[in-house]
Amino acid sequence: MIRQLFKDSLIYGTASILSQGIPILIVPIYTRFLSPDSYGGMDMLAVFAALINVTVALEISQGMARSYADIKTEDERTRYASTALWFSVAAYLLFAVLAVLFSGPLTRLLLDSGNWEWIFQVAVIAMTVNGISFFLQNQLRWLLKPAAYAVSSIVYAVTATGIAIFLIAALNWGVIGVFYGQIIGAAVSGLIAYLAARNMFAMTFDAGRCREMLSFSIPLVPSSISVLAANYVDRIAIKSFMTLADVGIYGVGFRFASVVNLLMVGFYSALTPLVYQNYRDTSTPGNLERIFRYFLAGTLPLIVAISLFSREIVGLFAAPEYGAAWLVIPILAAASVLSRMYIFAPGLDIAKKTGVIASINIIAALVNIVLNIAMIPVLGLAGSALATLAGFSVMFAAYLVIGQKHYPVPHRWPAIGAAILISSAASAAVYCLEAKTSNTVLIFKVLILAAASAVVFRLLKNRTERAMG
Repeated sequence: MIRQLFKDSLIYGTASILSQGIPILIVPIYTRFLSPDSYGGMDMLAVFAALINVTVALEISQGMARSYADIKTEDERTRYASTALWFSVAAYLLFAVLAVLFSGPLTRLLLDSGNWEWIFQVAVIAMTVNGISFFLQNQLRWLLKPAAYAVSSIVYAVTATGIAIFLIAALNWGVIGVFYGQIIGAAVSGLIAYLAARNMFAMTFDAGRCREMLSFSIPLVPSSISVLAANYVDRIAIKSFMTLADVGIYGVGFRFASVVNLLMVGFYSALTPLVYQNYRDTSTPGNLERIFRYFLAGTLPLIVAISLFSREIVGLFAAPEYGAAWLVIPILAAASVLSRMYIFAPGLDIAKKTGVIASINIIAALVNIVLNIAMIPVLGLAGSALATLAGFSVMFAAYLVIGQKHYPVPHRWPAIGAAILISSAASAAVYCLEAKTSNTVLIFKVLILAAASAVVFRLLKNRTERAMG
């Protein structure tokens, strides 16, 4: 399992670095051609798009994923996959029609202005095409076709980003160019994914199988909404207590912080299908424990690095009006990783405890919401970032504690806890260093990074690995 995981993770990870790294690399372009207000509006539309992705199709792709590994015949798999596909297509088309019809009030609700209505309508079309395209891409994961998934993802990123840059920088179309790029990129990448998985689709729809998949996935919808709230309530709260421009500054910080999640996406994309297929194997819990340590050994030093050099990153890659974004990067880097670490505690998913999952995510979202309301007036953008970190910490802790009862994984918490504490202290050091960058400060940051990384690697090795080197 571990060999297969690292092979698939390399493919998924490469695709993730290219497909999700490109939008991060173009932040300098966006921040120079888009004002903080425009960037903030784009972020608010991204929040709406995320809500649509987890509600419109009722998470039927999750129901299909859970059933897929237990299906024995190709004919049955085709019936499940086709039913889920046509249900998703119908749901997204219905959403598009209704959203365009009511675009006026929806625009004013989201952005406090009717001036965004045309942009909102184009964004709705992008959300629809994206939703169908992402469903087709995910089908490649369940078919264990990481190479095809990688090609589709990279084509989306390159096409959508290239067109967006041309429309924004060359034609001066503004933020609407981002959504035209998404429409074309999603259409092309969706076609590639469909062709790669075309043997699994047919013009068939089975109502019984649809009900079976929805019986698993519908309880996940409030859970997914709660996860969404935990991910995006910060933007909504910042818009309410501060300004749309502050949302834009925060969004830039979030994108730089999310670099650490590029490593996570490779693990996530490869690990979940393998766990579903191998959870009955007695060696799987031990393999998960080792994989978690390997993951932390790579991720914790990366969080420290991005945190220590957050000032330099923002100063180098963003326009001056986004300078305050560095403050939230260390906090959001940790939150970004925590938001996906539940994959290392799969007990609730394996046991199909969707109600418990929903409860955990709702509680975590409430923690995030309450803390955002309490902390933004006091600490501003940093308060919102801290609230987000707290919400994801609660969520991951609950997954671990409750999930262990259903599928125990022998994690080595003393070593893991020590590695996390050391990494947190090293990351927080950036707030104690002087604002003006000098050679002395840079050298000091490098030394902190090197020392923290060495200790983390040492702690996360097991005895056999230490003896070998």
